[in-house]
Amino acid sequence: MGYDLHITRRNDWDDYEEESNITLEEWLDYVKSDNELELTNGYQIKISGVENSFHNVPGFCNWTNHSTMVNDDKPWFDYGHGMISTKNPDNETIKKMIYIAEQLNSKVQGDDGEFYDESYFKNNQSLSATANGHEISQSKSDGYKKPWWKFW
Repeated sequence: MGYDLHITRRNDWDDYEEESNITLEEWLDYVKSDNELELTNGYQIKISGVENSFHNVPGFCNWTNHSTMVNDDKPWFDYGHGMISTKNPDNETIKKMIYIAEQLNSKVQGDDGEFYDESYFKNNQSLSATANGHEISQSKSDGYKKPWWKFW
């Protein structure tokens, strides 16, 4: 198991009847335009460190520009059911997903229905990363503190 995030146009990523899908063709066109993504159309399954079989998954790609990328453990994006998903993303991968979502006129949504955009990083520690050379960063402190009695 794990926690997935999805790039989707739907109001709820889990509503498979809603027809506002990202098409495979749109996704493949985007992947071709993004030199940080490597289209593999699938992945190897390893058992006890030995590659056993290749699973064919059209639209599956690796993100080759992640700052802590290890050859055997690249962040990946999986196309399926009209959306792009990944499992257990770190903050840098979430930033990349937000960038991709903007390019595809869509949004990033978690398994529990919450949405992610640049404001997600406002209340977290200072984070900085680039997605296709575009800076996406937010700082924890913007110099403004609410009085303790204001809850909104």
